[in-house]
Amino acid sequence: MPDSSHQPSHSGLRSAIRLMINLRLAYAVVSTGLILVGFFWNNLEGFSIRYITLVVGIFFANVFMFVVNDFYDAPHDFEDPSKRTRNLFCSADTEKLGKRVLYASLGLSILLGAIISPQILVIIALLNLLAFSYSAPPIKLRNRMGWDWIFVFIWKGLIIAASFIYFFGQDLSAFNSFMVGSLVVVMLYSLIAQMDNQIRDFHVDRTTNSNHSVQRLGHEYSSVLRHILLVLFFGISLIFCYLMHLYITLMLILLNSSLFFVVNSRKHNEVLEFCTIWVAVLFMEHFSPSFSFAQQLLFSVWVVAMGCIALIHMKRVHLFADRAGA
Repeated sequence: MPDSSHQPSHSGLRSAIRLMINLRLAYAVVSTGLILVGFFWNNLEGFSIRYITLVVGIFFANVFMFVVNDFYDAPHDFEDPSKRTRNLFCSADTEKLGKRVLYASLGLSILLGAIISPQILVIIALLNLLAFSYSAPPIKLRNRMGWDWIFVFIWKGLIIAASFIYFFGQDLSAFNSFMVGSLVVVMLYSLIAQMDNQIRDFHVDRTTNSNHSVQRLGHEYSSVLRHILLVLFFGISLIFCYLMHLYITLMLILLNSSLFFVVNSRKHNEVLEFCTIWVAVLFMEHFSPSFSFAQQLLFSVWVVAMGCIALIHMKRVHLFADRAGA
């Protein structure tokens, strides 16, 4: 007979993991990862308590974006079984917890921004205002044609701007061709990911009277536009890496893009997730010539570790299963 004394801890662990999934903390971590742009720019020499404060502040702003969206979506999410389970505001048992996370993420992001500098405070305040405007009526940018996509550009741009200001202040001389090209890559990827979510939830969003850009354009036209943007994204990324002599990243992009042709079309969303790996490698490879031996070693270990994570992800999502059904 199993020892029941261990059951509460396992249950508590599962509950904690489920809570993190419901709060989309993984997405917040990925979005916060863009602040590492400045970290790479500083050749891995900017690590400090102040830097950690910057990362955590941006992280809480990302958490606030997701939680405030759930807060205003609760009446609609309640009608969908899967979204009702995920949304903390759809249950009386978790609603108070949701509100605590909502107010805590807002307050902590503002507080940490103020600790760093007035400029970072302004950027984090703009991020929170943008998150509120995206979800809250009567503005509700996500239901305005084009503005839900513009939101993605502004959001990621502000995160990168926070990193840029942190490391360079008001010195714009570092705004070079690499910065412009990498911004285009990050923005295109963010837009495609946003479209993926909207296309995936197309039928559910229709029943809840969502009025975002994909709903306006229609499922078929949006899917065609997404394919065009994917071709542009990988094409621009390949050309950019070739011109900047980023050959490791170039090979990773070729490997990533080739997966679209060998997996079931239903797995394309999982294939797109691998882009987060080579986008990070892109920044590190650009600065690798100025790395010390220890930093070069760290870079190599990081690339190998990301490769292992990619293999685990392939197995977890059964990436090559049911290829015949494509």
